[in-house]
Amino acid sequence: MKLFGTHITILVILVLLVSLPTIGLVNYLEVSAKTTAVFKDTAVAGIDVSGMTKEEAVVRIDNAIKDFNNTPFIVTLVDGTVLELDKDVVSFDVEATLSQATAAGTYQLVTTVDEERITSYLDGQPVTPTMVTSPLLEAASALKSDINLEITTTESEVVATITLSPTPAMRSAVERINGFEMDAGDIFSLKSFGEDYDALSTLGSSMYQLFAATPFTILERVQHDILPAGIELGYDVKIDERSNFAVQNTEQTSYALIVLEEGNAMTIQLLGKPFVGAYESRVEEVTSVPFQNIVRFSPSLPAGSSSVTQSGQTGESGKLYRVRVTDTGESLELLGFDFYEPTPEIVTKSSIPVPEPEPEPEPTEPIIIPILPDDPSEWLNEWIPNNDGQNDGTSDFEQPPVQDVPSSSEEAVG
Repeated sequence: MKLFGTHITILVILVLLVSLPTIGLVNYLEVSAKTTAVFKDTAVAGIDVSGMTKEEAVVRIDNAIKDFNNTPFIVTLVDGTVLELDKDVVSFDVEATLSQATAAGTYQLVTTVDEERITSYLDGQPVTPTMVTSPLLEAASALKSDINLEITTTESEVVATITLSPTPAMRSAVERINGFEMDAGDIFSLKSFGEDYDALSTLGSSMYQLFAATPFTILERVQHDILPAGIELGYDVKIDERSNFAVQNTEQTSYALIVLEEGNAMTIQLLGKPFVGAYESRVEEVTSVPFQNIVRFSPSLPAGSSSVTQSGQTGESGKLYRVRVTDTGESLELLGFDFYEPTPEIVTKSSIPVPEPEPEPEPTEPIIIPILPDDPSEWLNEWIPNNDGQNDGTSDFEQPPVQDVPSSSEEAVG
């Protein structure tokens, strides 16, 4: 038995001595075959590597990438704006690319895009990283530097738009909105784009008008007590500590808000897949309510005076409908019913009684005074009797009768 075990051990050693070199030779031949194999009728990113070994193809493609990186990407946006992006936003895996090229054909370079780097280039531009990433990846994998988003984003259309003339505070919020992407189920919250509530309220009116012409759900919207000046009835939005304007994307695809600027005007566009049916907003059933006149009395005003303490304002109401138009007709969805109470006119009058006027004196007959001539001789003869006590007949003047004067011995009667 001991001899048999020895024979078995010797046999195993002999088998190993024969098989190990054979296995090593097979592995060597396989590796050698791979390193010496050449590509046939193969191109990578437009570079013909036919007849090259893998090592030769790696060198050839690496040199092409170095030349490619010497110039930036030229990206033409939808509005015609041209941007330059450095090539550091992409990276290539040549080894992985050649490993896939197992048969004759044309191959693209395995490429990776750094979205964080892209975002820094797109700050303040009317485009989102998502809109750029896909066409940039496609161009880079083919070692192409020119990208035209008008051509590569044909699946996205402007589904809603609004133009406004913003104040400086509004402009800051609009610039933050630019490039905002809404995936399916995402929520747009206006308060997250600014701190100036007055500016956000005015901007909210425009955003309400924009989203009212979409199938998106209006989650939150509050109106003012009095319709602000310059705001169209039905689109009033109030933003404060407790109030917000929020919308949810209820579609199954993503959408983006893009801002285009021309002069003092800014246009906000909603880009994405076209909706099923055409949407618009409409304000109907508009009514007005007359204001009341209220009179109040105050002792602080002078007697008989009055002043308008509060000007009256007519109240109004209206309903905002979302209208969906299809081949079968229109369907209406009530989005809001706004009512603004009338403001009464208040007139304050003096409570001090007005004193009665003094009675006017009764009229008297006029006293006629004759005008005498300047020469006394002309009127002396006319108005004074002659020496004999008789009038010369030229005047109606009569001398008064001479009364007898009682003597001292007689008593005067009277």
